[in-house]
Amino acid sequence: MPHLRHWLAGTAFLVMAMSHTAALAQADAGAPVAAPDAAQPAEAPVTPDTAQPAEAKAAPATSGDPELAAKAKSAAEALSPQVQDVQIVGPWSDGTSEGVWRTVMVQSQTDDAAFHFFVQQLEGAGSDLSVRATTEVVEINQIEGAVVGYRADEPSEEQPNSLTLFFDILPSDGEIAETYELHFFPGEPYSFGPATN
Repeated sequence: MPHLRHWLAGTAFLVMAMSHTAALAQADAGAPVAAPDAAQPAEAPVTPDTAQPAEAKAAPATSGDPELAAKAKSAAEALSPQVQDVQIVGPWSDGTSEGVWRTVMVQSQTDDAAFHFFVQQLEGAGSDLSVRATTEVVEINQIEGAVVGYRADEPSEEQPNSLTLFFDILPSDGEIAETYELHFFPGEPYSFGPATN
């Protein structure tokens, strides 16, 4: 699955680059090529020192903190190799408590093609988060097919601590992905099945 994401991202980049190149070529195709004007001075070449991107100049001072970098590296290295995907999929709130929903997909230790999918409710804000609850969506491991993507729906105003996810699942015997939906409410049984719309 990670290879598919990299392939899709690379393909999207290639398509964008090719379309921009084609558009530029069409825009310049009818324009005459102008000879350099001797009366105008030539532009000075841009050196790497003067052509720094704006993002690099605006980087916060803490990004180079070796202690913070070591902590971030330690957190990344602490992940099990079986963890294949981790995403923050949206916010939740319940009275004065708030936080984010996180999903974790873990490869089975006994079957390389099987995955366990977990929904975690993280409480807190910023880097001060703690795991409030973890629930496995066991049906993901029982579907004959592969999850090729999933996305969250915006939380509703009536139920700001709920979560709705839509999964694109490619059946093992098919070519077109099918959409499934998960409706998750803390403290209640979740519902998972084929999308109704």
